[in-house]
Amino acid sequence: MYVTRISFTRMNSPAQGEESSTDTVDRVLGTWRMNGQVCGREWPFVNEGNGYSVMALTPERNSLESVFNSSYVTAALARAEAEGLHMAWQSLGLDAECSPACACANPGAYVLFTTYVTLAPPIRCMDCFQSVPLYRMKPMDSGAFYEVICWQSDYQSCDSLQMNCRVLERAATQEMSNINSSLTQDGRKNCQTLASSSGRPFYYYLYQDSGESHQTELARRCPGCDGEWKLASCLHSHFDFKCDRCNLLSNIGFDSRS
Repeated sequence: MYVTRISFTRMNSPAQGEESSTDTVDRVLGTWRMNGQVCGREWPFVNEGNGYSVMALTPERNSLESVFNSSYVTAALARAEAEGLHMAWQSLGLDAECSPACACANPGAYVLFTTYVTLAPPIRCMDCFQSVPLYRMKPMDSGAFYEVICWQSDYQSCDSLQMNCRVLERAATQEMSNINSSLTQDGRKNCQTLASSSGRPFYYYLYQDSGESHQTELARRCPGCDGEWKLASCLHSHFDFKCDRCNLLSNIGFDSRS
């Protein structure tokens, strides 16, 4: 991901108050987020007198080019201009702690995958396992990627709860690991939509926290079709199981890996 400085400069005396101007900027950032053009949901604002500067993470150096805009982004930018706010942006470079986006010309498949510590887009290439900007996909029913962003937010909330081991740990873990949970059903529905629009398989990752033993973990069968799905070797250092019939991935329980 890239660190990007975004400027909103007042071109004339604002007809509305400063609070309205920040609301307008927030609206633009929100539409960019739902279209996958900016990552995360916290954007530091700097008041520069004649406008604002915002620091944001973008999947690619050119993510804010208008060619990627959804109709919602275009409308939000037009409203900002109508209110006297001119937008400009500058990519400052690759974030030091992040990897670049997927550069594969023709990925064979994708996986819906995220964790509580990442701001990267929740779609990964199954060939290189780098993140894939959402705007490379066809928009979903919302006209952008609201469905995927909401799933990512819910998943990361569950992941945070199970990692903290303090409140709702068991319930959060069940949401992430049970094939019939609301979180899983929502994610798999997104995968089906994306698979249909992209013409590529979309896999869903079922998290496995623990198991009775290493041997019982190795003997686990796919929870979707009860078929064998153990891989000969771990895929991308994350996945020990893969079912091509159900498009599911999983891992050996972390407390039973050896």
